[in-house]
Amino acid sequence: MLGYYKGDLNGIYDLETARAVASAQESLDLHPDGTVNLYTLQALVSATDQKLYGEKMPAVPERVSVLIDMDKLTLTLFDGGEPYKQYPVAMGKYESPTPVGNWEIISKHMNPPSVMGTRWLGLNIPYGQYGIHGTNNPGSIGSFASHGCIRMYNAHVEEIYPAVAVGTSVTIIGTPFGAPGVPPGVLKHGAQGPGVLEVQRSLKRLGYLKWNPDGFWGEGTEKAVKKFREDHGLKGPNYVDDKVYELLGY
Repeated sequence: MLGYYKGDLNGIYDLETARAVASAQESLDLHPDGTVNLYTLQALVSATDQKLYGEKMPAVPERVSVLIDMDKLTLTLFDGGEPYKQYPVAMGKYESPTPVGNWEIISKHMNPPSVMGTRWLGLNIPYGQYGIHGTNNPGSIGSFASHGCIRMYNAHVEEIYPAVAVGTSVTIIGTPFGAPGVPPGVLKHGAQGPGVLEVQRSLKRLGYLKWNPDGFWGEGTEKAVKKFREDHGLKGPNYVDDKVYELLGY
């Protein structure tokens, strides 16, 4: 596709292949050692995408970050501190909210499973597999319809894919409990996700949790919630329910 390799396509990483890789690396301002590491692979994928989709792609900004707004259902690319381009998205349903917070891109894949459209940008969210991806259901864009991922039109995710590298900052803002205006659900031992993380943060501010919140309700969170409920005279199962949310200020 890029024209560096002139030999037969035989599936063998031979000397001719290594020389082609070194030539590509030199053109892409990488160390031309003829080996394919993460940075080389990423640069080759971006160069291929630029060749395939270059005519419909804007110039790639140099200092990219991403802001995803749950209230507006938008994804905005920033170049430095300036907004560069904005796209509509779909986000997590009430039962499976998109995690708010500061994350980063940790993986990139072309042609993931069809339900994820034509591109995948994985996020370093610890309690599940979340990412920015395309969709085979374009009618869902502009709604809360996913299992927590951020869906884009395939043409849009293909457009941003070359600009977003591994390590790119992604900030997701909005309510940690799901779609705006929807009351938070009951949480209990074994739960995980953004709702648990938010409750842990509140318990830590109040002195009930002694370590950094991680979004997983294990034995430590179980004890913290139990103590909080006891201190406020609450009876019944050791759940975070409507009364606990109210006492925590939600």
